[in-house]
Amino acid sequence: MKTLLFNSHDIVLLVACYICFLFAAMTLLGRSKADSTPRFLGFFLLSQAGISAYVLALYGEDFHLWSVAHMPWVFSTLELALWLEGPLLLLYTRSTLYQQLSFKKVDLVLLLPLLIYLVTLVLVKVQFTTAQGVDFLLFLRAEHIQYYEHLRNVVRAGFGVWALFTIRHYQNQLSTAYSNTESVNYTWLKLLVVGFIVLRLWSESYLIIYTLVTAIFDASTVTLINFNLMGIIENYGQLLLVSTLLFFALSDPRNILRVSKETLDGITNKDITKTDKPNTYSPEQVTRVGNHMEKQRPYLNNQLKIDDLARQVSLSPKLLSNLINREFEVNFFEYVNRYRLKEVSAYLTDPNMANQSIIDLAFLAGYNSKSSFNRLFKLDTGKTPSQFRKEKLPAPP
Repeated sequence: MKTLLFNSHDIVLLVACYICFLFAAMTLLGRSKADSTPRFLGFFLLSQAGISAYVLALYGEDFHLWSVAHMPWVFSTLELALWLEGPLLLLYTRSTLYQQLSFKKVDLVLLLPLLIYLVTLVLVKVQFTTAQGVDFLLFLRAEHIQYYEHLRNVVRAGFGVWALFTIRHYQNQLSTAYSNTESVNYTWLKLLVVGFIVLRLWSESYLIIYTLVTAIFDASTVTLINFNLMGIIENYGQLLLVSTLLFFALSDPRNILRVSKETLDGITNKDITKTDKPNTYSPEQVTRVGNHMEKQRPYLNNQLKIDDLARQVSLSPKLLSNLINREFEVNFFEYVNRYRLKEVSAYLTDPNMANQSIIDLAFLAGYNSKSSFNRLFKLDTGKTPSQFRKEKLPAPP
């Protein structure tokens, strides 16, 4: 009779490992090399597959014994997944939000987890010998190992918080670069990152409990707390989080062209008021932008971005943003939607368009969301589109 290596709860980890590895392979091998988002998603999923396999090897009873006997290297190797998941989550978040990734000196912090891992490996090799057993397992069973695990959890959660602030910063910049913000809002990504942070803090919470209990009471007190149940809950949460990530990430419309981080950072400087510094644009450029909006009507494109309009009027995105803010005292989103509101108002009062639905006319004018259109229209006119149409459209003879 063959040895049973897994119990019912281990199946959750096996499923998570299989799903992550399968979709990691699909994203890494099946997408265009021009887009970095699938690559970072794939590497992040590989880290999640490694973590699930690592938990199985550490706590899977029979599978743990099998791993010690046949794959003793797996413990030190898969430890790397725990350290890399934070930086990979941050890189995936950035690549999802921005058209191009750029790095600054502060991003050297991304290498910190790898450095900690490598230093740990060296110390383990120095302190333990293979004659004593599996060196990394001996390290994980050493006294005060929980403080190393505290550091690991804090680093993992810290990168999650960094990713969350990246999303928040991006969402605050949307109206400066996009004429329609609903399709690039990425609230789902924010919720997933929050879920990631919650899981890491959950892991840290029961480690804190363990540390406090062992420090205050005797070792027998630890057995009164069901740490195994807390770990199982985390495993189920991990599977749920990964499944949700895959659902949204793989359905993310890659046809939406995003602006680069440099463009967003460049046009969101605080030097946009009239008194900050002299204008860097000419009256001719102001006239050029206005004429282009009136004659070419680029606002009818529901995916119009500031770099698109800047290219059409032969200005840099930063200069165009500065011009719009100073001359019209609005941001790019508000500026474009002024023209859309004017356009849709003309449609609503045109007898030749009386048979077309309001939402069709809104989409024709450049909107891509019914709720956004209704909200903006009422904010501008004080009336709903249907009320406005009823009052302004000439009665049929």
